Amino acid sequence: MSAVPPPDARVLAVPGLAGPAEREAVLRAIAACDPAARSWADWPRGMVAVASAAPAAALRDAVRAAGYPATILRAGRGGGAASVVGRVILYAVLGGALGVALGSGLGIANAVLNPECTRPGSSGGCAIGVGIFAVLLGMLGIPAGAMAGLVHGLARRRG
Repeated sequence: MSAVPPPDARVLAVPGLAGPAEREAVLRAIAACDPAARSWADWPRGMVAVASAAPAAALRDAVRAAGYPATILRAGRGGGAASVVGRVILYAVLGGALGVALGSGLGIANAVLNPECTRPGSSGGCAIGVGIFAVLLGMLGIPAGAMAGLVHGLARRRG
């Protein structure tokens, strides 16, 4: 391509363009879809890279609406492996925090609503259960959050 597009650029294949007028029509169709888009073209290979906030499908559909065949080669969303790892860590921390909060709420609800915990002379086991519920659900929330982060990160990377 004429210059190096950013790694998150959407790449479209637009084969069979006969001349400069058709190439200009493709670039106008992209600009009509997103006026702020920046384009890089490799016309001999029939490729156009676009740095745009518009989804790759919208750019492809704009080029097709202008009368030219276009397919998506790279959707360009999401980022690299570091983005996926960062999302896994973030979701694991959030899952752990959510698990602790839910576990605390469940333990408190048990201590308040369970008739065995509210009678006089109970040994305090229900109060200890609040912390146990919080720790256990927090420990379950960490891997659940990490898996959710992995799925979300890979889906974003795929585009």
